[in-house]
Amino acid sequence: MKVEDCIVSVERRSIGGCIDLSFVFARQFILPLSALTLCFAVPSTLLAWLVGESMGRDILIPCTVVFAFFSTMLGGAMIAAVGPQVFGVPMSTMSALRGLGSRIVPYALLAILARCTGLCLIVPIVFAMAWCGHLPEVMFLERTPLSQIRERLSWLGRGGGYSRNVSRLVTLSCFWALFAVGLFLMIDLLSGWVFNAPIFFGTIAPGPDMRQALLSRIIDDPLVVVTLHVAMWLTYPIIRLAWFFCYLDQRIRNECWDLDLQFRVEAVRLEEQMA
Repeated sequence: MKVEDCIVSVERRSIGGCIDLSFVFARQFILPLSALTLCFAVPSTLLAWLVGESMGRDILIPCTVVFAFFSTMLGGAMIAAVGPQVFGVPMSTMSALRGLGSRIVPYALLAILARCTGLCLIVPIVFAMAWCGHLPEVMFLERTPLSQIRERLSWLGRGGGYSRNVSRLVTLSCFWALFAVGLFLMIDLLSGWVFNAPIFFGTIAPGPDMRQALLSRIIDDPLVVVTLHVAMWLTYPIIRLAWFFCYLDQRIRNECWDLDLQFRVEAVRLEEQMA
């Protein structure tokens, strides 16, 4: 992985810059990203629907767990594909799946442990993920040995990286929530207007029990939960790309990639002047 081969500009970015870059990158590579996302989104959605149909009620949390597992796997596969692409190696769905499969067991165990640690210690998971959120990048892009992963994650949190990750995760989470909920509402409105089959709001009559009825639909209704599931899948690749570019920004800051390139450009200019 050579910094001079990076296809995105090597510069320090804010979280807004990372989100903007994720949209540009997703638009440029929409076909391979869509194919890779479908490999995980389709089985996840089908499993969520089966869970909803079999349980009948209180299905929101089980379906959320299903999404969390498959999205974690997609995160690893995306880094196995997007990481090399950013440094000039074309991405493909098969190479991404092979990359994920090469370390899937330790990756799955470490990812689940990280999330459970954040929840079981009654610590908001954002504080746990701020330290270990770049686990896929460390495992699938840097190919760090298992014995050095903890040290590498700690290194990425230096130089203000940890506090920066906390604020960025909060921003990305809020942006994702607004993005996914907005898409869910759009699907609901379009379903009502085009097919006369509303999914959520149009199915409940106004009244004193409307709030309880809406909450019950969100928790118990398979169609509502699966539609939310779909909305989250459609928006997740953008959020994961933005988080990957946050990782690149942290490496640029810690390793001074931008200064290194400036020195190289200046050295070339001086050589041309002296020639």
